[in-house]
Amino acid sequence: MAAPITPNSLLVPELPEPIAGLLTLPTQTLARATRPACLTNERSPVEWGQADWAPFAADRADIFDWDAVAAQFDRKTYWRDGYAVLKGVMTPQTIDTWTAALQQGQRRNDVLLESDWNDIDWPGLGRQPPAQKLSLYDIRRARGNSQKAPQKDDKAGVLTLRHHSVFAEYFPAGHVPYLMNVLTHPQMLALQQLCLESEDIYFDHNQLLTRAPGYDGGGWHCHRSGAGHDEGPADIDAYRLQPNSNLTICYPQGFAATNDGGLKLIRGSHLFRDAAHCRGATDEEIGAGWLQDKVHPVTGRPLEIEHLDLPPGSVVCCLSHAAHGVSPKGGDRPPRWSSLYCYKTTDKRTGLVQPAHGIPLVWALKAQRGELPDVLAELFRPSYDRALTGGRTRFDQL
Repeated sequence: MAAPITPNSLLVPELPEPIAGLLTLPTQTLARATRPACLTNERSPVEWGQADWAPFAADRADIFDWDAVAAQFDRKTYWRDGYAVLKGVMTPQTIDTWTAALQQGQRRNDVLLESDWNDIDWPGLGRQPPAQKLSLYDIRRARGNSQKAPQKDDKAGVLTLRHHSVFAEYFPAGHVPYLMNVLTHPQMLALQQLCLESEDIYFDHNQLLTRAPGYDGGGWHCHRSGAGHDEGPADIDAYRLQPNSNLTICYPQGFAATNDGGLKLIRGSHLFRDAAHCRGATDEEIGAGWLQDKVHPVTGRPLEIEHLDLPPGSVVCCLSHAAHGVSPKGGDRPPRWSSLYCYKTTDKRTGLVQPAHGIPLVWALKAQRGELPDVLAELFRPSYDRALTGGRTRFDQL
């Protein structure tokens, strides 16, 4: 079995066949392979040509009440605590349209889960058809949810489908026009520039984060940034200079503090930069382990867990090293609709950018070949520009 395609193939100097052959194809050919027949009832942005992009941008409406964003965002608090909570900042129209877009993306994901994977053009995705299939248990567990299909290996082809964004949950902006609108929206980009204190903003990854009734919760963790910035504490000034990522988690319907699939965070945890050990399956586990006896490096207060309670139309901006987890979702609660947009900025000492975490190959090729609007091609540069990444090929490399 060939190894699955991995992110940032355009940054790798030499790729093995058959993946290297994908780089010679017209992007339309690869796009068709990423949209099997079961998904073609809704034309997705990956199939757009140049004529589709101009009216798409021209018809935009505001997604945020910018006065509400400005009133709530405090840059000092963001860097001190590792996150910013912006409550109710989406416009009323945005709340409805964003929710419908997430539901559309989840439907596409579920259709793929329930379809016959023998109909997928596996050679067109750079691998032979997998001999193993997802079990009915795996399918039922993943349906209506995100991040539930087993992905420790590519035996069933899940990793290949993920990295090519055949699954709508990974890079849903490539499936749903409104979610692409959000990715490139001037107000979303202005929010990233506000948080990261830079005009040089690049895209990293995008996911659906649907939490279905009965969801069992997500354990405590944080994320690496790479480039030698994942081990050992940092003061705020040093932290602001490193190549940072801003996890922008958007909740058009909000959530309650308990039993509702809500986000939970720990103020100041990002300054420890301890992705390797900042782990815990439950609040009790991280409290008795990593969190024990730790104090905020700036305020001196004991670190503690905060369970957020957000109204509809809320957004949380979170630095990658900030510890976070997700509460369970009661079986009698409606789904929690959410999407993640992650953007990054340069290392302010070197000018380099870490490679992207999850830009599918077809989109990197489109950007490299000048087939996308300038703003989108620039956002995607960490997936294809070797000079920008300083020769790094993985987002977590030293």
